[in-house]
Amino acid sequence: MNQNFYAVIMAGGTGTRLWPVSRKEKPKQFQKFTSSKTMIQETYDRVVKVVDKKNIMVSTGEQYRGLVLEQLPELGAGQLIMEPLSRGTAAAIALAAKKIHEINPQAIVATVASDHVIKNVDEFVSVINTALETAEKHQDKLVTVGVNPTYPDTGMGYIKMGKEFSNSNKKRIFFVDSFVEKPDQKTAEKYLSGWDYLWNASYFVFSAKSFLGWIEKFTPKISEVVNIGDKEKMVKGYNDLESAPIDTVIVEKMDEENRLVVPSELQWSDVGNWGSLFDFFKDSLQSEMIVKGNHVDVGSRDCLVYSEDKLVATIGLKNVIIVETDDAILVADRNNVGEVKKIIDKLKEEGKHLYL
Repeated sequence: MNQNFYAVIMAGGTGTRLWPVSRKEKPKQFQKFTSSKTMIQETYDRVVKVVDKKNIMVSTGEQYRGLVLEQLPELGAGQLIMEPLSRGTAAAIALAAKKIHEINPQAIVATVASDHVIKNVDEFVSVINTALETAEKHQDKLVTVGVNPTYPDTGMGYIKMGKEFSNSNKKRIFFVDSFVEKPDQKTAEKYLSGWDYLWNASYFVFSAKSFLGWIEKFTPKISEVVNIGDKEKMVKGYNDLESAPIDTVIVEKMDEENRLVVPSELQWSDVGNWGSLFDFFKDSLQSEMIVKGNHVDVGSRDCLVYSEDKLVATIGLKNVIIVETDDAILVADRNNVGEVKKIIDKLKEEGKHLYL
């Protein structure tokens, strides 16, 4: 394996849309939603096929240090990149680039989410390898991964491809024309009917040295903070930062000739809410009822039932999500599970912080 290739597993998020299972204390990347392994363990198993295990880093917050080391015992403490505070992916990736550049100034870095599920791992290995090799050969370029959409998803971000840049490892690579966030249904259907729109997987691949230059150019405040050597001063600097995603504050500001995308046939889901988890298993299992735990039913269809302890009995339901934990039960229309965030907001407003 190329010793200049690094991977950063992004594991600082809280995954609120999968409440009440995903909580602040143990968010979705540390939960077993799709197999007998947690999502971060599944991610590590994919990444270790691409880069040397000593070149795998995890970006997370101090509150999750113990969980990361418990679930990924292969990692040493030096492979954790600890954010003082959560301030979005722009600051998190900037700090990771800074730390890895200090280790290896020639580093090429791939950042991957810790909470995605992928059925065809070989395709993941192929597309990330292609992106890493492209970023190493063209270090003025930032490379993303785009997933060929399979249905008109209005909750996803999209990448519009521009003209072709090159072919590599039997994969075509394109310039990125633009990014589009969460289109309406009619627009999403239009994107699906064409060839030039891809789902944005939010995987970013780049030269660490180049990325630090982009940070300094586009977000000098973040650049200043991640370059603070003193830990206490860095924490104060993080306090003053606004939370910002890498997409809007860096990638979208870059010149088009410096942004590339590798289209992929990944069988992929970001498991963004209970509805997408239902869709993932329905496609896999060809079943109308997706059940985890103790459940009996009479005449229901197109439902997801997730039970940690109690028996859940259902009668004549359709398009319903039921999630049972030791202290909370969620019942929702499957078409409205994206509204779970509003439940989180209500819990905060009402001071019910024990349930967050």
